[in-house]
Formats: sequence, structure tokens, C-alpha cells
Amino acid sequence: MDEPNAEKHTSLECTSIPGRCWPGANLYKSLKLGWRWRQLRWAVVAASEAAQGHEANGLPPGSREFKTLFSEVASKVQEYSTESGDPLDTLKARLPALCALERLANPAPTVPRNKAGLTLGILVAALLGPIGIGALIGLGTGMAHWISHLFG
Repeated sequence: MDEPNAEKHTSLECTSIPGRCWPGANLYKSLKLGWRWRQLRWAVVAASEAAQGHEANGLPPGSREFKTLFSEVASKVQEYSTESGDPLDTLKARLPALCALERLANPAPTVPRNKAGLTLGILVAALLGPIGIGALIGLGTGMAHWISHLFG
């Protein structure tokens, strides 16, 4: 079963770079990714604070400044994603400020509302309103006449 020439795997993990096979390779990669994650979070927070400042100054969503901030952060997120192997959806879920930046950079298009129905409703109410009020007044005086005949 065991072939004498088979390559035996040891508990030491090796990197894919030749000459980088040492016991601490995974620890080094883990520490490096941890540091890169902190740098990414700091970059997203800094961009989010800058976007909040622009928004407070009255800059409309979709402005060039928001697009620049988002593109810078998106490139850093993409780099981290390829380095760590985490999917972009997972990173977006872990960085809610990134989604807020994306909404400011690419706002949803506003659809103009059709006001024809509202205008038609106002016209119908303006025409039928006085007729209805007149009918109610007529019914009221007719009822008063019959009540006075019954009890008077």
C-alpha cells in the first residue's frame, strides 16, 4: 500500500514560492492578511468620513468626488479579495461603509412621476364636488320639510 518512492507530506506548510518553505509561512501569511484587513478598514472608514463631509456640504449623490472615493476604495477591496481569497460579496457584507459609498457614487436613477392621474382626479373633484354638495343641501331641506310635516 505504501509506496517507498511516494512523496510524504509533513506537517510543515510550504508556500508556492520556491525557497519559502519554512514552518512559519502560514503564520506570516495570516499576520500579513490581518494587517492588510486593518489597512482596508481604515481606508474605507477614511473615505466614508470624507464622503460624509462632502454630503454635509451639499454635494449631490453621483458627484465626481463620490465616484473618485468609491473607485479608490473599490480597487483596494479588489486587491484584498484576490490576496485573501474572500469573495467580494463577503467583503461588502463586512464593510457596510463600502455599500454607503457605492450608493453615493452611483445613486439610483429617479423616475419622474406621472401626474396625469392626479390632475384628472382634481378636475373631476372640482366638477363633481359642487354638484354633490348641492344635492346634499337639497336633500337636507327636503328632509327638514318632511320632518316638520310629521312632527309639526
